[in-house]
Amino acid sequence: MGRRSIEAKFVLKLELQKILTTSPDVIQFAKDRKYEAAWIISACDDRPTQLDIKNYLAKEKFELLIVEYIWNSTDDDKRFVLTLFQDQNCQLQDKQKFIEVCLKLFYTSLKFGDFIDEIDKKIIGRPYLLQHPFDEVNIGVFNHWLSIGPINLWRIGDDYNFEKTMKKIQSKSEVYRSNLNYQGLLFRFNIKNEQTGPSFGIKTPCCIKKNDYWEVDKKKINYWMKLFLGLNCHARTPRG
Repeated sequence: MGRRSIEAKFVLKLELQKILTTSPDVIQFAKDRKYEAAWIISACDDRPTQLDIKNYLAKEKFELLIVEYIWNSTDDDKRFVLTLFQDQNCQLQDKQKFIEVCLKLFYTSLKFGDFIDEIDKKIIGRPYLLQHPFDEVNIGVFNHWLSIGPINLWRIGDDYNFEKTMKKIQSKSEVYRSNLNYQGLLFRFNIKNEQTGPSFGIKTPCCIKKNDYWEVDKKKINYWMKLFLGLNCHARTPRG
């Protein structure tokens, strides 16, 4: 495989390495997609103990555990989120150990590429994250994703049209403008379990705060959609 093919395969990872030059400053865990009840931990908080983790897991019965790493959590222009599902395609199935490993990575200052590699190695069990194109793009309100409901903006095979995309967003006012939380533009990977790895996603900046509410920013939507869709195209058709 030639150098250009290798770069094309990891093109999104390489691009994100340029953008994310600091460590995530917030980590959160959610059970069965109940994001409103997420366990949110800031880098400024005391590090959770093994007992804290045990107590969190024992609160109620659940099946699916989700971790989200947030970079630049207070900056609407630079906020990114990595969402990873501990589904059946993760090698690490023990939920206590999963949280312990996620927290260890959170409190370790790693460059973005190394951070992704460590998740691959210690949680997924193989090189995987950001090695395949994304399948779908949604937008929703962070930590109110299912209670409000996301908007589907793009699926594989769709053409991208900025005007139609904005009409979709503006048609759902509670997503377009929210005083509950900021919005996230979510690029979703492996939603049909066609790859040998878990479902995950990357949320990019897409809003700006005005007084006491967040409003979707047109320029950010268009910028990140065009950039990521362009990178997705390169990832699908690498040339040696």
